[in-house]
Amino acid sequence: MPSRRATVSIVVLLTGLVSLSSPVAGQTPVVSGPLPLSAQSAALDLLNSTEVLRLTGSARIPSGTVVEGDLAVLGGSLELGGQVTGGVLVVNGDLSLLSGSQISGSVVVIGGFTQGEEDSDLGGEVTVYSAPLRYRVTDGRVEAVDSDVLGPGLLTSDLGFGLARLAIRAGPTYNRVEGLPVRFGGIVQTQGVNPLTLEALGIWRSVSGFSLDTDELGHAFRLTQAVGGRGTAAVGATAHEEFVSIEDRGLSGLESSLGTFLFREDLRDYFRRHGWSVFATFRPGRPPIDLVVTYRDEDHQTAPLRNPWTVRDQDDAWRPLPLIAEGRIQSVEGEVRWDSRDDPTFPADGWLVDLSGQRQVGGSLRLPPSLPGDGDPTVDPFDEPEELSQFTIGAIDVRRYARVGPTSRLSLRALGAGSLNRTPLPPQVQLSLGGEGSLPGHPRFSIDCGARSSTRLARTGEGNDSRVIEPVFAAYGCDRVVLFQAEFQGALPFASNPLPDDWEDAELAALFDIRPVWSVFLDAGQGWAFGDLGSGIARSDSPTRADVGVGLFLGPLGLYWSYPLNRQDRDFNFFVRLQQRF
Repeated sequence: MPSRRATVSIVVLLTGLVSLSSPVAGQTPVVSGPLPLSAQSAALDLLNSTEVLRLTGSARIPSGTVVEGDLAVLGGSLELGGQVTGGVLVVNGDLSLLSGSQISGSVVVIGGFTQGEEDSDLGGEVTVYSAPLRYRVTDGRVEAVDSDVLGPGLLTSDLGFGLARLAIRAGPTYNRVEGLPVRFGGIVQTQGVNPLTLEALGIWRSVSGFSLDTDELGHAFRLTQAVGGRGTAAVGATAHEEFVSIEDRGLSGLESSLGTFLFREDLRDYFRRHGWSVFATFRPGRPPIDLVVTYRDEDHQTAPLRNPWTVRDQDDAWRPLPLIAEGRIQSVEGEVRWDSRDDPTFPADGWLVDLSGQRQVGGSLRLPPSLPGDGDPTVDPFDEPEELSQFTIGAIDVRRYARVGPTSRLSLRALGAGSLNRTPLPPQVQLSLGGEGSLPGHPRFSIDCGARSSTRLARTGEGNDSRVIEPVFAAYGCDRVVLFQAEFQGALPFASNPLPDDWEDAELAALFDIRPVWSVFLDAGQGWAFGDLGSGIARSDSPTRADVGVGLFLGPLGLYWSYPLNRQDRDFNFFVRLQQRF
């Protein structure tokens, strides 16, 4: 009963918080997606005008100060307490309007956000673009650099009809399956308003050593054709052989990589997929909607557990990987994303609504034969398992960010995801909660519907001849989960910057501008299993877990302490994040 009382209290509190989260008066909608060419051109004209006051780096106009004419701030934020008789342009920075500030003309913010509109006197329209302006300064003039088009540079060739360059990319994560995956190859992009882009990349994995055996290499080919002439729509196709994570688990690729490399704690699980896909995307910018539709035809396989180098505990065993339903699968995926946040990395206002789904339309998936962990691996364990039912999954992720004061904000999140037809899901699309990315007061994978309650023995790897017998978890997680999160943040009344005031690179100096932020938060989640997977693999519903905590943000570094409200399976948990919790 204590568990149920804690859950009811959290739901009631969340309901009350939602009622307080209506948009702040004067809140400015944000234009997401690519920066429109018209906005880029107008910004460059103003920045290069001889009649504008152009400031480089962060600036402050105190109360009582009057700026005659237009004001432009390049590569930094503007704190305005005085008066501007013209318009204001802020490029790659934020605009903070103090009480009593006045702007006679229009306001444009590119690559940032605004706050304080309700306390200022604005005579014109306010427009905010989330995308930054890529620029360079040549002989005092500001010029645009189009990051979506290959520009001349090192290892770049002009083919006449377009440009080509060599590419080397690391990532997305350092993991216990590949070590460090490095993508290498070439990129070709044609000219014109509807460019055709071809990426042909091989994937080398550091666990393979210096061998370039084709059996050890992966590949990722991608062909994208822009349509419509405005950079808002595209169609394309891929061909790939790669290892992918089942979930990101609320953690960034950098955080997961550091956990693996430094502490030998891989925070994600993986499987191998090999096949092709076709897709279409539509990103109009206004309204701030992203639409992606994808058809996939792939073979799935359990990933082999390897032993990449780590800084510490090199001799410790890795956490086993889950057993994956193997075979060929055809599926259709769709995602609609509405993002009106004023800042994608540190939002203070706006909404994020993400609807996604996947439906299996062909193929068959079966769990490979396996034995209980104490079985005899020389004995043939089972007959070929039955084919799993075709699945349909969906997810809705709703987040509300509300500024409730000049330096305070409230963030709410509700997530529901899982099987829509109440059938057991293949492990590669199952879900889990627990740990620093979702419920930090409880251990990682504390909501997995018993998938990790025991291990089994199975053959993993590529090809029947090269497979080895090793322990695996019977499944990955639950067939459906829900998660509620709430966090209140406020700024501490001081700031610091280790760089001198006259530092030449204003944008770099802005990165070191540390303004501490405190927070209090609570989380609650639960998971359900919709039946057994066969072969003696059973799961059960996971009970509700809830926690509370406090945090301190110093620039991009977050320090958190959390404590469970029920099931006291851990004391206070201290953890570090390199991004916002949600």
